[in-house]
Amino acid sequence: MDLEFKKISLSKAENIGIITLSRPDIQNTISYDTFKELDYALKLFESDEKIKIIFLKANCSVSKSENKIFSVGVNLKEYDKKFQLIEENPVEFEKILKQICTLLTRMETIKKPIIAGVDGLAIGGAFEIILACDLILVSDAAQFSLKEINIGLIPGYGGIHRLLRSIGKKKTFEIVATGRDIPAQEALVLGLVAEIYADSEFNKRSMEYCRKLAQKSSQSLGLIKDTITQITNKATYDEIEVKNFIKAVSSNDAKEGISAFIDKRPPNFS
Repeated sequence: MDLEFKKISLSKAENIGIITLSRPDIQNTISYDTFKELDYALKLFESDEKIKIIFLKANCSVSKSENKIFSVGVNLKEYDKKFQLIEENPVEFEKILKQICTLLTRMETIKKPIIAGVDGLAIGGAFEIILACDLILVSDAAQFSLKEINIGLIPGYGGIHRLLRSIGKKKTFEIVATGRDIPAQEALVLGLVAEIYADSEFNKRSMEYCRKLAQKSSQSLGLIKDTITQITNKATYDEIEVKNFIKAVSSNDAKEGISAFIDKRPPNFS
């Protein structure tokens, strides 16, 4: 049965399959349904022989401070409701986490390159999805962050080990431990992103890049991706991150951090 898309939209431009986060009205907040829709979209484009490149982007919203928002990440109110599931059925909660991690790992293992186009703030779980892509293009309005530390949590979808592979141990610790923003120019210097474009030209220039890559040999692109994935990926990475995320999310600090965020007050951590 076909899945009805409510969080994302799909389109095609020649031999490029485009996945768009399409809920700017809720700042493209990510829920479990978003991951399910993303998984289904990837399967559709993976099986389409005409598609050579998959491009992930967003219809950005604009914050009160006039910052463009790619996605604010996971819906914390949804997480607040799931604390009962964590306490009553931790095995089921772990199963859900592993399903999400499996999806992001599959993004790295399908043969078709996945390019992320980011032209706003990408926070938490949104940044973790982007890190699972093969290549990142940004506008000068882009910023990245893993802010879970601020609510007593850690990234739980593979963000730590993917960031570690990209920028090294000490820089990863500093960024994850502080929860600070990574502006576009710094992301370029760190080697996280491939190109920066002026925000006014981003849509045009990012599609030009995708079209240029789509002219290459599909087989060669797939083999390059497979070689990199096999050399850098280890199945144990997700296991470690899921295990420690469950420890974090089951803690009193996490309950306090999420409650404080929802109540718009400073957290009182142990």
